[in-house]
Amino acid sequence: MQQLKIFSLVLLFLLGSLASAIASILEDASKYAVRIKTSISYPFFEDEAGVSNGAGFLVDKDRGWIITNAHVSGRGTGTVEVLFKDNDFQEAEIVYVDPELDFSILTVKDIPDSALVAQLDCKTRRLNGLEVAAFGHPHSLYFSASRGIVSKVRFYEGHDWVQTDAAINPGNSGGPLISLDTGLIIGINAMSLKDSEGLNFAVPMAPVCKSLELLKENLNPSPPLLPLSFASDNVAENYLIVAGNRLGKLSEGIQIGDEVIAVNGIEISSPTELATELRGKSGSAEFTFKRGETKIKGTVEFSPKFKITERQYLMVDGGLIAEDIYPERFVQEKHFMFHSVRKGSYAQRVGFGKGEVVLTIDGVKPTSIEHLEKLLSGEDEKEIITRHWSSIDELFYDYFKIDYEPGFVRSYNVP
Repeated sequence: MQQLKIFSLVLLFLLGSLASAIASILEDASKYAVRIKTSISYPFFEDEAGVSNGAGFLVDKDRGWIITNAHVSGRGTGTVEVLFKDNDFQEAEIVYVDPELDFSILTVKDIPDSALVAQLDCKTRRLNGLEVAAFGHPHSLYFSASRGIVSKVRFYEGHDWVQTDAAINPGNSGGPLISLDTGLIIGINAMSLKDSEGLNFAVPMAPVCKSLELLKENLNPSPPLLPLSFASDNVAENYLIVAGNRLGKLSEGIQIGDEVIAVNGIEISSPTELATELRGKSGSAEFTFKRGETKIKGTVEFSPKFKITERQYLMVDGGLIAEDIYPERFVQEKHFMFHSVRKGSYAQRVGFGKGEVVLTIDGVKPTSIEHLEKLLSGEDEKEIITRHWSSIDELFYDYFKIDYEPGFVRSYNVP
């Protein structure tokens, strides 16, 4: 009886200590987490017009860097504001938006003295069973957390995600997914599956950490634009099976069905790990392939994807034209697409719509935004040939001929 009493007292003490530690972790989170408000009138293809709200967290006090989701900050045509707890909103600038994973890096000028810098877990790859908290502002319940566990780091829809049953609701996006064991950030809250319970996903930290380090060195952290395309065997959990070459012929020695198992001597198991290893690099890399029981080495040439934060766009009478965000779809030539067309605008009335790719203007194919602006300038009517790209089917549809008398045409740089 006495032993049971002692055991109960020890258990209560441990539970009290654990609760105190978790409370301390969440208190710290309220000092590095921020609210983010974004307003977009003319969105890029991947964004939505209107006002959105989300979360983020401070990762570099000297540079004023804040991490959030790309779908929270937008890709550069809107106004982004940030609020630290017990402070006012201030305007932020976008430093980097990843063209592949759902994260972006912002900068602000005024950091409160009370603000803390979030500590990141950049290395841990096995997170199964880890107890976590998703921190953010769900349904306007500001600076609050939901608790759960990590199921695993799962390959889903082409990328690695941290799967958790910690609730990620509207307002949580962009906030930190925090380990309740260490207090370190293991992911960026990103999304939950509709019509499901407990299926929530966060962006893993490894590619984010790599991007932060490269940006500090003034290097382009964008993932590689690889000529290889891959297929997945979800049952065997093989996600790097060579399916073809976007440029046509496969490199010498590489065959369809080969599985990528390493790059530059580093073992990898997913496209996200492959891209993370090649961020900041260009030229070529040594790939190791597995073909049956045989290992084969081959050289693959690649270049980094362009930085979204450096792209130009053209405003055309209520429509926004820019290069496509996924150049691998059109790897052999540039394509200029209507990313958005405002309802009721002149651009919409003459027949332009979201997803229309401009092929020629009076028989001339545009080669750059500056060239496109020049072709659309003047008072004479233009004959424009377009083709519609469907992001759902990832297919081109019919050609269209549009007669267009230019009105407002002006190019801009993403600030």
